[in-house]
Amino acid sequence: MRKIYTGVDIGSDAIKIVTIEKHKGKFNVLASASVGSSGIKKGLITDVPLASASIKKCLKELETKLGTKIDKVVATVPSNNREFEILTGSTIIKSVDETVTGDDVYACLQDAVKGSKEKGVEVITVTPVEYTLDSTKNIKNPIGMYGKDLKVKVVVATVPRKNLVSIVKVFEAINVEVVDATFSSIGDYYAVKNDDLDRNVVVMVNIGSETTDVSIFNKGVMVKNQILDIGSDKIDNDISFVHKISNKEIDKIKKTFAVASRKYADKEEIYRLSNKFNVKIEINQYELAEIIEARMNEILKTIKRRINDLTNKQIGYIIITGGITDMMGMGILVDDIFVRDTTILNLNILGIRSNIYSSSYGVSKYLDEKLDSREKNYTMLNDTQVEEMTSPRKKAGVSSMLSKIFDRLFE
Repeated sequence: MRKIYTGVDIGSDAIKIVTIEKHKGKFNVLASASVGSSGIKKGLITDVPLASASIKKCLKELETKLGTKIDKVVATVPSNNREFEILTGSTIIKSVDETVTGDDVYACLQDAVKGSKEKGVEVITVTPVEYTLDSTKNIKNPIGMYGKDLKVKVVVATVPRKNLVSIVKVFEAINVEVVDATFSSIGDYYAVKNDDLDRNVVVMVNIGSETTDVSIFNKGVMVKNQILDIGSDKIDNDISFVHKISNKEIDKIKKTFAVASRKYADKEEIYRLSNKFNVKIEINQYELAEIIEARMNEILKTIKRRINDLTNKQIGYIIITGGITDMMGMGILVDDIFVRDTTILNLNILGIRSNIYSSSYGVSKYLDEKLDSREKNYTMLNDTQVEEMTSPRKKAGVSSMLSKIFDRLFE
């Protein structure tokens, strides 16, 4: 069975979708798409029809590239007002030879979660910290081991039910099934996850359009998260105020002309256009860099202060992502502000050479690991869809499948 997944990151400024395939332990990007979003404010759905239309538009672009219909996804869910809790669970090994199976692991996790299902909240992640099998402690993966009693300590993250319901509704409106959901910061972490990161305290920072997400991972487990009310739109506002140009022009300039640091700017480079008042103007690259650098320094200093507030542990890595981090010269600014091991995420993967895709790429890798830990084989494309994808390109048909949600995946 070909393991193919589609991850969707729902952002205030854009919808990002990536379809990947796991082949011989490696993940290959099959297609990606990104379009501007509507009906979303600071990561929360404010208008379901508008948000659904944005996702549908992005899916159509992706489906054109794939050659088949996408009707199942793993999606990001807003982490606003999330809560973390450490819980324990246990189960008795059911197999005759006392071999731990994926079903035993799942039963153990379910036992841990049962006490956190309060009214008005939804469990989003259940991350094992360690397992204990009989008297053997500090087990990371007990599958295949032998014993009678399995226990687990987990970190459970919950959000208000409305956060999840709103996401489900936007996909229901376009007949797409959400098979799982998780936080975008977990997607960011899984985009670059490796053994070294899993041994350290890692700070993941995603500078979005309207907000910035700061998350602390301790040995691969997200333990803290804070949303800062500051984003790259502050830069857009500054540019608009100085040059009186539209957001569309600003976006074009940021992608094709602007640099984040004066050290990368050319004082002779000029960008010519007409402003909102149809007056022809010239934008100097060096002067533009001054505007961007000043605002980015403010954003980065705010992030640094919040990281210090969130943890006093020794930090191994600080990794910063988000669409603005693709801009040339951003690394220089980061180096100037942070004294620790801080780096810009480098998502240099064929098919998604942009940090805007870090969350939508990583959430599928997260789902794959989750399935593996429970010995579940799963793919989001059936045989017919795979055949359509591998045969000469056709126009994707409309699926009649109605949307469902999480539990069916693990029944």
